[in-house]
Amino acid sequence: MAFQVVLKSKLSQRELDEAVDVCVKAYVGERASDSMVGGVESLKDPIMRAILRAGELDGQVYLATDVTSQKVVGVAVWFPPGNMLFSTPQQRALGFDDFMKQLSPQTKSFWEDSYGPKVEVFLDETLGPNATLNSFYLNQLATDPAYQGRGIASLLLKTVHDKFAPPFAHCAANDSNAQFYEKRGYTIRGRMVMEAPTGAYPVIILTK
Repeated sequence: MAFQVVLKSKLSQRELDEAVDVCVKAYVGERASDSMVGGVESLKDPIMRAILRAGELDGQVYLATDVTSQKVVGVAVWFPPGNMLFSTPQQRALGFDDFMKQLSPQTKSFWEDSYGPKVEVFLDETLGPNATLNSFYLNQLATDPAYQGRGIASLLLKTVHDKFAPPFAHCAANDSNAQFYEKRGYTIRGRMVMEAPTGAYPVIILTK
């Protein structure tokens, strides 16, 4: 079975739906994504959809597909230097604002008063002010669990690494994922613990 990676400037409805499905499946039981939705699994669809649509507007969305069936089996969402996820009203209007309205008061407070401010301070203290804004930043990398272990995530990374100049940056939310990036040339630059109502987890910043 062969796979190809394509940069999509415009996602079809089918591609968007399949990409969201890949992300939702890939993040089942993952503490960081659980914290973003307050443990409400049904809210992972709208937040993943919002990330993809914002990436389509101001970032770069790469899809890994099965060459034969054209089924989406992997997704990467990057933001090039000068752009950041959900940093503009136009991006947030593509689903993020509606997603926030669906959150419990506790989870909304986590986003606004804990996660966002603490990660921003952590990244500025670790990498320097605006370092992530000046990096090619990976916000989302996911492979359909049925296709994991076949090099799809590595292919998605390599496509961007070969095409653009460093620095590249990403925040991993567990040690296993951090090790995956280390094996592909990234270096751990810092680590913090994010306390969340759904359970604590690490935030590990890596650069290449």
